[in-house]
Amino acid sequence: MEEKVNDIFISYRRDGGFATANHLFDLLTHDGYTVSFDIDTLREGDFDTTLLSRIDECTDFILVVDKHTFDRLYGDNYNPESDWLRKELAHALKLKKNVIPVLLAGVNGFPPDLPDDISQVVTKNGPEYNKSYFDEFYRKLKSFLHSKPHLVEKKPDKTKVILGVLAALLALALTCFLVMYGMKQASARADAAREVVDSTCVNPVMGEYVYTGPIDENGLPHGKGLAKFSQGDSYQGEFIHGEFEGECTYINKAEGDKFVGTYKDNKRCEGTYVWQDGTYFTGTYKDNQLDKGVLYDVNGNVLDRYQ
Repeated sequence: MEEKVNDIFISYRRDGGFATANHLFDLLTHDGYTVSFDIDTLREGDFDTTLLSRIDECTDFILVVDKHTFDRLYGDNYNPESDWLRKELAHALKLKKNVIPVLLAGVNGFPPDLPDDISQVVTKNGPEYNKSYFDEFYRKLKSFLHSKPHLVEKKPDKTKVILGVLAALLALALTCFLVMYGMKQASARADAAREVVDSTCVNPVMGEYVYTGPIDENGLPHGKGLAKFSQGDSYQGEFIHGEFEGECTYINKAEGDKFVGTYKDNKRCEGTYVWQDGTYFTGTYKDNQLDKGVLYDVNGNVLDRYQ
């Protein structure tokens, strides 16, 4: 089977340009372009036979420029043989690729004394980057491309895609909850025949709290109940013989944060954590800390990936 030729090559410095480059890769790939975006693998092998071959086959070359992109060119110990970005850019200019610079915040232009092999980049044009109006920037960026997307069907807009994904995740979570709840109903009915209101309980991890809900034969929270803590926080969800375990919603009153997902062994296990400013993380947790998943801003733009 013939390999799919890359339309676009994205070049960047890891310290400063990775987040933007990764975001552009996700958007362009979603819109039907084939994009070469190396994270680590290509830059560990033979530069001439891997990276340069990707540039050979591409039509467009996007250069992500942050305010420190060219700093190393003027260092005392600078070694051009280990400067992959310079080699990538020089090769693209030599082949007369459609070079599109994306100047990030704080960058007003290129240094005036760039080396000869990349000096022509100052003549190239690109859209003005504006984080506050990213959708407009991205629309203009696509107008600079010579490549055309391979998908002919009209793609839904980003907001609809995000809402669709969130709806699917919520539907999946609801299905899992109903299955788990159905399996536990028989034992829950037997063990949780009694209920208490505003009963003081103590958990070795969560501490002291006031509990309202069903209890087991030993008087421990068991089933779906509500725990209120002295600082104003609340946990509404499932308990198993006194342990915080299962589907729940935890609200941090002081910080204005909220977690919706599952607890295991009295700690966050998997779900979505939403901060007061609207930033949210969806994935798994280890010892109540972010483990594996994706961090989004309030508009659903990817800020970081945890792997």
